[in-house]
Amino acid sequence: MPTRTPHRRPARTSRWIALPLAAAFLAAVLLAAIAGGACSKREEGSRQRTVSTTAGAASAALGEHVRGNPEAPVGGVRRSHFGVQPHTLHPINATDVYGNQILGLIYEDLTTLDVDTLEHLPVIAKRWEISADNKVFTFYIDPEARWQDGKPVTAEDVKFSFDVLFHEKLKYRAKWMSYYGNVEKAEVVDPRTVRFTVKNDHFHNFINVASLRILPKHGFDPDDPNETVLAKEPMGSGPYRFSEWKKGNSISLRRHGAYWGAGLPQNLGRHNQELLLFKVIPTDKVALESFKKGDLEFLGLTPEQWVKETSGEEFGEGIDSGARLIKLDVQNRAPRSYSYVGYNPESPYFGDKRVRRAMSHLFDRDEIIDKFFHGLRDKAVGPFEVNSRYSSAKVEAIEFSIPKAIGLLEEAGWRDTDDDQIVDKDGRPFRFTVMLADASEVGLKVLTLTKENMRKAGVVLEIKPVDWTSLLQLIDELKYDAVMLGWSRGQFPDPTALWHSKNAMAGGLNLVRYRNPEVDKLIDAGVKTIPDEERIELFRRVHQLIFDDQPYTFLVETSHTLIGFNSKFGMVKAWYNYDLGTSYWWVSEL
Repeated sequence: MPTRTPHRRPARTSRWIALPLAAAFLAAVLLAAIAGGACSKREEGSRQRTVSTTAGAASAALGEHVRGNPEAPVGGVRRSHFGVQPHTLHPINATDVYGNQILGLIYEDLTTLDVDTLEHLPVIAKRWEISADNKVFTFYIDPEARWQDGKPVTAEDVKFSFDVLFHEKLKYRAKWMSYYGNVEKAEVVDPRTVRFTVKNDHFHNFINVASLRILPKHGFDPDDPNETVLAKEPMGSGPYRFSEWKKGNSISLRRHGAYWGAGLPQNLGRHNQELLLFKVIPTDKVALESFKKGDLEFLGLTPEQWVKETSGEEFGEGIDSGARLIKLDVQNRAPRSYSYVGYNPESPYFGDKRVRRAMSHLFDRDEIIDKFFHGLRDKAVGPFEVNSRYSSAKVEAIEFSIPKAIGLLEEAGWRDTDDDQIVDKDGRPFRFTVMLADASEVGLKVLTLTKENMRKAGVVLEIKPVDWTSLLQLIDELKYDAVMLGWSRGQFPDPTALWHSKNAMAGGLNLVRYRNPEVDKLIDAGVKTIPDEERIELFRRVHQLIFDDQPYTFLVETSHTLIGFNSKFGMVKAWYNYDLGTSYWWVSEL
């Protein structure tokens, strides 16, 4: 799904996750982006054979969905970091990738996805039935499912988890409408059975319902779902319990020893660390130094750190005796994230698509990729990935060209009429501001580079770093000229949430309020249950139209997921097809 750095949900679902640009540029490793190759296939395979011999035999005996090592030791600590502190841990109102990463360890969905096949697997729902017309979904709750306070998970909890998304007082009601607006109702059939009915045919009907985050009804104020003790002390049914949040410093989770789902095949050999510690470290430099000192044991590496600040596959020594620090270029098929500058169409500058295209001509992506990413990024060319089957071959990245930008600005009526070296229109000089998350180091460098290019075209670019919480608020209120952000794409592409005009509202995921009636029609046709070859053609046309309108300057997308980790961790294999798989790691020596 989309969830953005403004919004919402774990990347393993069909949603997108919005990233503060810092996270997008850092590769947001835990969201699992596609990568190239640091170690060879032979080296990677050799390492896997070494650590998984016993686990492989045990897994085969226990079932095809066992991805971990059932004999892995339990205990120890894994220390990682966030570049930005989560806005909130409210289980419905959390809007950023970091908060949802925490919540995804505490709460569970009705189903989960196999990390190697993307097959839906039972979790809260032990089994399910789908009607022939794909409009009625019946889920049977596992009788063993328990909240962390020991109470059973019931059909009432599941119904509440859906109904609360549409509560008139819910702060982010509009965002949930993007995904669940097509669901007509949830009904309790009996204490352990719940039935969902949808309004219209949609190829994501089951995916969306099956990925519903299940919440404890008894943890909420029935009159105002924004008010809940769970915002400060989350309590779900998942494998980790909330321990402590030291604001501005760290968040810690402890393994739930009585986790009801520990025996499910996909959970065998999983969630092995006793303590997960997420430190808040806003700068890349400090994070890397903390990793080298052993204060962190897992780190998403920037391209510059990969190329210039770490040497070889193994580098440095960890704080543990004999520990080594290892870096890895992950080579899986997880979705790519991308960064962009989004334009407010209600701004006096960006209502004309010629102006937006002119802005895109002023970002030198070749220099950006070479200078700030050392060639370890690709040019983003629209809402779908560069190599996606939905990505139109007719779309090519907009070239860097100051003369073309000047020409487009002149066509739109922006000329320097008073010889002050700034183009103007109707007495207004072209002086605009791009906001970005204040922790976005690389984003700041990109805009600083672009500022000079814009000056040559007669445009004044002001750069305004803003703290994450304030930035989200300003975006929702449409109080900006342009904003630099990133999106993490989901496993099952659906352009509805970000690009359909029905979501161009305050609190919606269509952040720039993009509206194009033809795009709406194509999306509406493409999301029906139709042959995939028909959807491909429809979505390719969507891709072309959105790119032509340039509501975003599509900057770069991840082509490499670069990580560093402490050699104290054992793993069945270096990565899974659609996930990095850190939840299957264990501490080798306890």
